[in-house]
Amino acid sequence: FFSLPEHWHPLTIFRLFAKFLTDKVCHQDHGNTQQTVAGALLLGLLLLICLLPVSIIQMSAELHELTGVVWLWFAIKYKRTLNQTKLAAMALNKGQKRAARAIVSRFVPFDCEQLSQIGLAKAIFEVRLRILVVNVLAPLLAWYVSGPIAALAIRLIIECHHLWPVPAPRYQHFGRAAQVLYQTIESLALVVPALLLRPWLWLIRRRPAVALRQGQGLSLGAFMWLDSQSRLYNLSLGGPQKYHHKRLSRTRFDGTLSPQIVQNKLYLTGIWLDIIIIMQVFLCLVLFIYRP
Repeated sequence: FFSLPEHWHPLTIFRLFAKFLTDKVCHQDHGNTQQTVAGALLLGLLLLICLLPVSIIQMSAELHELTGVVWLWFAIKYKRTLNQTKLAAMALNKGQKRAARAIVSRFVPFDCEQLSQIGLAKAIFEVRLRILVVNVLAPLLAWYVSGPIAALAIRLIIECHHLWPVPAPRYQHFGRAAQVLYQTIESLALVVPALLLRPWLWLIRRRPAVALRQGQGLSLGAFMWLDSQSRLYNLSLGGPQKYHHKRLSRTRFDGTLSPQIVQNKLYLTGIWLDIIIIMQVFLCLVLFIYRP
């Protein structure tokens, strides 16, 4: 509910610091193995530099719960991206494709210059249904299981994954370690909610589930989650993407989608973030009342 300005948020400082170190060690003239090792070592170094002082502060603080909530607050930042998806949807509904492309390009890594209205709508829905849910749910789960330091570590790994996109030629090998960790985090965060939706999806019977063997270009969690959301809302999701004019194959989930229904469906995709916040408040109350 509370948000810092973008240029004041610690994650912005982290991205600038990570970009500075990346320019020092990421060189395309190095071998593939050397780039992969350099990316893994830099990721470990960034986590060590950022989490060591946080751990010292957390251990020396008298109010552990309060400081833990502060680290969690830093880790689940998503409000700016959510607002941008709303602006992009408003521009798309008004027929302002050029403005919608410019806004969408701020929160997706792939090429947006030639995206159609359907492609822009897919990008908006996928960010709200997948990326924002992972960015909030994964740190929350880590916070409950392993504490605030783990939650912050999860968010830093997610930031490194977005900072070093593997489809980009420069980070094709350098970002492998961050990609593997992100896909693991994404699967752990999304597989369980996708499985919980299976009984309800079986009852509505809009279309059968896509077989796992057809999964391409997505992690297991992202594949199951997008498939379940496509069946739940009858939306067309997934499909190939272009990055630096290079086509990347991904599984396509069938459904109906038109620019006219973007605004009508937009509030449904935001319900998942509201559900996560409500669960967070409920679990905090339970832990406070029934503390071991």
